[in-house]
Amino acid sequence: MIKNIGIVGAGSVGSVLISHLFPAYPDNFYLLATGDRAERMRKNGLSINDRTLKPNIYSNESQDICLDLLIIAVKSYSLDSVMADIRPLIQKSTIILPLLNGIMATERLQSYFPDNRVLYGVMIRTDAHRTGHKVYYTTPGEVQLGYAYNNPVKPEVTEVRDCLSNAGLNANIYEDMRRIQWRKWMLNTGGSQAAVEIGVECGYFEQVDEIVEIIRLCIDEIVELAKAEKVNITTEDRDDIIQFLLGYPAHKKMSMLQDVEAGRPIEIEEYAGTVIRLGEKHGISTPANRFIYLSIAAKKKVSELKKHL
Repeated sequence: MIKNIGIVGAGSVGSVLISHLFPAYPDNFYLLATGDRAERMRKNGLSINDRTLKPNIYSNESQDICLDLLIIAVKSYSLDSVMADIRPLIQKSTIILPLLNGIMATERLQSYFPDNRVLYGVMIRTDAHRTGHKVYYTTPGEVQLGYAYNNPVKPEVTEVRDCLSNAGLNANIYEDMRRIQWRKWMLNTGGSQAAVEIGVECGYFEQVDEIVEIIRLCIDEIVELAKAEKVNITTEDRDDIIQFLLGYPAHKKMSMLQDVEAGRPIEIEEYAGTVIRLGEKHGISTPANRFIYLSIAAKKKVSELKKHL
């Protein structure tokens, strides 16, 4: 039975979860943070939809809290440092649910915490966004979760789903979570990278055929990798995802573009970077993603150089 729940990460995705889980489990919900960040959280709390929330802060193993469930909702480039920080704060019995972009989080966490049960998790269709230190959303989205394959569904997976659902979150178990995870990866690798490369809102996807072709080329490379990795992904998934992107509100900005415009780090390693590495592993050419990777990396370096002129 899940009693004590922890979360690492209070960005867009983390804030959506916190705004549901903390009110539902006020005495058993903890935000994991250490050092100066922990002190800031204790003092200022979190601003979510213009409400200030002050969840319990778990920062030291001397607090002796046994977490039954730990949700990890940080950017992928922060995961290594986060894993080191939280190691003393979790037990072997803690179930870990990562909600990160890309397809490598579960594997990385399972390697770091070999005795723990690490699920697959995906957060989709939330419109949460960050403005300064505040987070706003109108649509909380859906949490998709489970082990790689869930037929039958194991009891601990049902417990995690019920824990989230009882807090008012839309949480669902899917039979093939690798497929679910790869589909979101395709969407971000195609849509987010194209948006950053061209520098446009989603409304331009439908108006400019060349943008759609960039998206298609990036996703086609993932379809080929899926065959090599034995993931149930086809060109039908590609076409479905492109149509989904074309249906986005015209004013919407992909989150990766928002990060670029705000001067925040981006998760290019989880998108084009992972495509390139898997391509090298399987001897599959990935020219579209390699170009995107080099182009975005070059723009970032040029921008840094210009600051010193």
